[in-house]
Amino acid sequence: MAAVAASGGLSLFSAETANAVVPTSQHFVFGGDGDHPVWRKTLHQPYWAMQSFAYDHVYGHMYFVQTKVGSTNGDLWMTRTDLSGNVLGAMAIHKFDHGSSMGIEPDEYGSPYVWLAGDWESPNADGSDPNSHRIARFKYSDGGDLDYFDHPGQYLREFSIGLSDFVDCPRPAIDPYTNRLLLRYMGTTTPWRIALFDLSAVLSSGISDDTPILAKRALPANDKLNVPASADFQGITSYGQYVYLSYGAPPSAANPDPGSYLVRLDMNKSGNSYEETFATTAGASLPGREPQGMAIWRSSSGPRLAFGFSSKISGSPAEFEASVFYKSQLTG
Repeated sequence: MAAVAASGGLSLFSAETANAVVPTSQHFVFGGDGDHPVWRKTLHQPYWAMQSFAYDHVYGHMYFVQTKVGSTNGDLWMTRTDLSGNVLGAMAIHKFDHGSSMGIEPDEYGSPYVWLAGDWESPNADGSDPNSHRIARFKYSDGGDLDYFDHPGQYLREFSIGLSDFVDCPRPAIDPYTNRLLLRYMGTTTPWRIALFDLSAVLSSGISDDTPILAKRALPANDKLNVPASADFQGITSYGQYVYLSYGAPPSAANPDPGSYLVRLDMNKSGNSYEETFATTAGASLPGREPQGMAIWRSSSGPRLAFGFSSKISGSPAEFEASVFYKSQLTG
């Protein structure tokens, strides 16, 4: 089928697959139509780097997570912006890991629920960074200051990960068209795994082997995805049956152009299978370009696959800017 431009979201899903656990859907064309609505914007804390972002499609806001470079204490800033990246508000959060993936669950009052990895404690005995073991869900609040380990219970809900193949490092994302929660995590049977749940099932039953799981599979290693070993995981999201990931690294003197890669997986497949890896040149002119974050944007003109970049401005200390691109063309 030829690629088509999307004019809506829910009508894109079909029921053609006979045995798939996740209903079939169209997928985004990595080389297709797109734009960059957020270009070199300074977020609330100019000296902290953007790590991830997500959308409140009900109120037309974006939420960015920023971390201090080199920090090991899990302190983060959340910045609320309009759809062009202009700052509208901010919130401080503590002990919330690195912020490398997030989900936004809108509500009718304009203060959405944020899903992030939490449980970030002091460094390990060997001096290495600690790993998160839980997911947190809390209300965003302009001017708020929330500590994961020191909060009234009504402001934050913890989700322990009771999956038998779970080790640590959970990373959440939400598909705003299907209200599904995607979880990337360190597993026991493969280095990294991904699982897909209905958000309503997680809210009522938590995250465990007893929660209905729509699909679960291995996340192939870099060499299986045709991605350089030096390219770090930088973001994850899902739309329908497909999972999208971002990989890359910051430029260095030894490697001034390390590349940026978009990957598509099918949740109805398993093992080392993947659908596509695409080396993107989006944002190639950005100074200190490093991919950071992915999200599905439920826009007024249809679904968009958004992916971001942090850029580093020379100085002491260095300043950071955020840029976001998207792809809107769908096929399948």
